[in-house]
Amino acid sequence: MPPTLLAMAWQSEMWKALPEAGGLRDQPANLLNQMSACLNVYNAFKSMKGKQIAQWADTNPEQFKMVIAIEKMEKENG
Repeated sequence: MPPTLLAMAWQSEMWKALPEAGGLRDQPANLLNQMSACLNVYNAFKSMKGKQIAQWADTNPEQFKMVIAIEKMEKENG
């Protein structure tokens, strides 16, 4: 089974290497954008964990918007 986009993003960060051979432009179309989006979502939820939500939301308004949008999508899509 191929790795998930988030797993590929973690590997790329850890090893400081792109998923596919070659340079930045040699990567499959949109792969790096998708990996970045996955990392952004992961980091938003991770930074929220264990915090007072209202205070966290005030100091991280963009991440809070993302979390709300994702939770809304989860409710709509089950």
